[in-house]
Amino acid sequence: MYLSSFTFIVLILPVMLSAYYLIPVKWKNGFLLCCSILVYGWGNPFRLLYPLACIFYDYGIGLLLERMQKRKRLSVAILAFSALVQIASMTMLRAMVQGRTGFLFPFGIAVYMLQGLGYLIGIYRRRHMASVKFVNVALYVFMFPIVYAGPLITYLEYEEQLSKRPCNIIQLSSGLELFVRGLAEKVILADTFGYIFRELRQTGQMSMLTAWLTTLSFSMYIYFELLGYSEMARGLGKCFGFQFPKNFSHPFFTSSITAFLQSWNITLLLWFQTNFRYFLFSRFEKKWQKYGFLILTWALIGAWYGIEIQFMLWGICMGILLSIEQIAGLDRLFMEENARKKRYVFGLIYTAILQQFSFVLLFADNLTEAGAIWKSMLSFGNGIADQTGFYFFTSYIALLLLGLYVATDLFQNITERISVTPIGQKLAECKPLVHGLLFLFCLASMLYGERMTELWLKI
Repeated sequence: MYLSSFTFIVLILPVMLSAYYLIPVKWKNGFLLCCSILVYGWGNPFRLLYPLACIFYDYGIGLLLERMQKRKRLSVAILAFSALVQIASMTMLRAMVQGRTGFLFPFGIAVYMLQGLGYLIGIYRRRHMASVKFVNVALYVFMFPIVYAGPLITYLEYEEQLSKRPCNIIQLSSGLELFVRGLAEKVILADTFGYIFRELRQTGQMSMLTAWLTTLSFSMYIYFELLGYSEMARGLGKCFGFQFPKNFSHPFFTSSITAFLQSWNITLLLWFQTNFRYFLFSRFEKKWQKYGFLILTWALIGAWYGIEIQFMLWGICMGILLSIEQIAGLDRLFMEENARKKRYVFGLIYTAILQQFSFVLLFADNLTEAGAIWKSMLSFGNGIADQTGFYFFTSYIALLLLGLYVATDLFQNITERISVTPIGQKLAECKPLVHGLLFLFCLASMLYGERMTELWLKI
């Protein structure tokens, strides 16, 4: 069951929150684990088999690593074997989905795999001890708000909140507001851009305008999809007393690829930096080695998104662009505080163009299709505009501009400036009403699906 499903929001969540605030503190962690199992296995209990096996596996290996800390080589062998087993099993299950035999395929597998591996690496590096409480490990790996799309959290941060965390009406109210905002980003913006993207993908021969609209709508769709789930997870975490880190920080208004990737899926990048690149390859000092491992790291991040070759190529491209920027100093040259206005604007344009070209790899079915779309984006073969592109441009340009506005930090800056004015302070009193209306609109969108999307696009 997804966090954005009508059944979860209307039926499951109210009962879950009511029971959570009524039961004693000592039962809260166990109750959350039961809720995670219920939500995850809703409609298909067989999907629980693999994640539960992973939890028992991580729990047992964690205790084994704790005992073998003095035997360095054996600990490394155990850790490497555990990582290979989980990566191989995840790859196999994803391949089963490609072959349409994936009725047992559990969603969120890549998230809780990294959570489990991070837990084991933390024990090996002595950042924390192995937990003897099975509930603690299970809840860390398998807590239902974050299992869909993150954000990832280290066990050290999580462990501090297990025994003592605030559970009060202020925390609940703040969490529900954040959840509603994330729900709106998912249901209203992501689903709408997804609808536009699917309509544009049906176009056979794309003109330059159609190709750019397709890529823009996809980038908005994937951004608001991931952001929405992350914000919903953070909001539910607050409701239950947890503080989860921010996962996105307005990546579409950055002046370098370095800044873009540092703002995109922040906790995922931090996980790889902490547990892979800086840990396994910290002994290599030559620059060419560091850049080589930077590209390898991003190739693995691309593989985390999907097993198809184009995902890994996307990661390799990102790694190469990062290396070029670091070698040439472009990441510092185009920074707003260091660059002149013309240079900064050039950095924004250069980054935006590379972003859109790279996103093609994430939605194209194969490299042949990706090449065809790139050719169309460069106006080779199918002209600058066609009737389809012109129709979608004139119909949805306002929505695209709204999406870009919300995706950048302009929306946040203007909101913060208004909030300190007398008018803003009065508007703040209406915030519960605004969130309530937004919540009702989200429910209507979930009930009526694409019919609601088509309706509000015409308004």
